[in-house]
Amino acid sequence: MDLEGKIDIVLLTKNSVRPCLEECLDSIYNNIPVNRLLVVDGGSIDGTLELVQKYPRVEIIDDSRGNRATARQKGIEAVKTEWHIHVDSDVVLCKDWFKKAAPYMKSDVGAIWGVTIPKNKHVFNIAKSMAMLYRKDVIDWIMQQQHLKRYLTHDTLIRTEAVKDIKIPIDLHIWEDHYIGNHIVSKGY
Repeated sequence: MDLEGKIDIVLLTKNSVRPCLEECLDSIYNNIPVNRLLVVDGGSIDGTLELVQKYPRVEIIDDSRGNRATARQKGIEAVKTEWHIHVDSDVVLCKDWFKKAAPYMKSDVGAIWGVTIPKNKHVFNIAKSMAMLYRKDVIDWIMQQQHLKRYLTHDTLIRTEAVKDIKIPIDLHIWEDHYIGNHIVSKGY
């Protein structure tokens, strides 16, 4: 795919201003060629919607009576681009995130999963403690965790064709991202 191609972004929110929504949004617009930012909101009352509307090409999708499964489903159904990215509202993308992911956008690839380094000191310290226990560098430890058999969508580039027929069970309040990952793998990617 040409780097000039535009990408739809799926961002789930619910009272997401804290801890770092503005940083998240800035990192999206600074590092991804955004076609549309599809904000699937679960009924925010903390200023989340006012903040996201300051950015260009935002479409808000109401999911105030839903959960993570219904929100992901609505986001996927709204995507119009060949590839799209799911970014969690508490994730700040690294510099050149899309440029680093783009070389892996090959015909046999269904998704490209980013590595997340926790910004929250408590979560980072847990990872650091585990790394020390296993005598590893903390970043190496975090990257090693990406190989577990648990799919996450915190910052994941997905081939839309791989999920266009997905029907996420509406009672799946958690692990909806793992369901998406398994669906992509079941398609032969």
